[in-house]
Amino acid sequence: MSGGPQDPGESDGEISGSIDDVFAILGDETRIEILLELAEVAHEEQIGSGLSFSALRDRVGVTDSGRFNYHLNKLTDRFVTRHDEEYVARWPALMLISAIHAGLYDDTSLESERATTEFTCSACLDPLEVRFVEGTLGTGVEMHCEEHGTTDGYWFPPGARTGRSALDAARVGYTRMLTNVRLARQGVCMECWGRVSTEYTTSDDLPWETTTEDDTAFVRAQCERCWNGLTVPLRTYVLTHPVVEAAFARRGHERLEAADMLTTERVSYEETVTTEGPPQRTVRITLDEETVVMSVDEECSVHNPRLD
Repeated sequence: MSGGPQDPGESDGEISGSIDDVFAILGDETRIEILLELAEVAHEEQIGSGLSFSALRDRVGVTDSGRFNYHLNKLTDRFVTRHDEEYVARWPALMLISAIHAGLYDDTSLESERATTEFTCSACLDPLEVRFVEGTLGTGVEMHCEEHGTTDGYWFPPGARTGRSALDAARVGYTRMLTNVRLARQGVCMECWGRVSTEYTTSDDLPWETTTEDDTAFVRAQCERCWNGLTVPLRTYVLTHPVVEAAFARRGHERLEAADMLTTERVSYEETVTTEGPPQRTVRITLDEETVVMSVDEECSVHNPRLD
């Protein structure tokens, strides 16, 4: 899988549009309240639902009609559209409100908390501990083995903890990471919708310490346009493939188990290099005597997944 060259006329990476205008538009509490109320209507009814001028003004709580009209006009076209005499939140407004709910712009951090999970370390099968951490880039969630250190980590906004236990939150973070892996395998960036390129890497090039063997294959996926990237073992990369997940599902295992090989005693995983030159591997995954075989080429594209 490779992102490939950019299409003619596509942005060369420079941010288009007047970002200064966007920040100026959003730099008022009343306008944010307008977007929050319209997003709430989309939640209460359905996306595309809106409110009349007077109903929206009442919900925001602005008594001065002229002042409210001024702020609403600033949002119209870029964040809000008018349809059938109602004002409706556009996609940019909904994405902004989602980020606010996630806590991306909060000045709070996650409470330090640890809990033992049902996940197991692939190296020693001991239960993993979930840890919420405050790092250089912000808040995150980690899976930690007492003997082998941190095995997986993913950013985790403070708002994602709302109404969730530590274990539930850990599963949410892990699910987001696996979703990122699935999209990366299809060449799509989870964050900016750009193209994603993938390549093999080794444990020597990892940004964290690992106890894996030197020849253990990792897959590095990187968006060609934005910051989004991740590095996962080839094992995780192929175990999120639909054919493999279906084999696990037939035996009652959840998708997370398929991805993390929780039932390692019942699972045989083997990868072998099949060609000289550019790395190319054949992967065999056996669960309860059913074996899935697939080839992974030098660009980490999966070929010919099949039951053997």
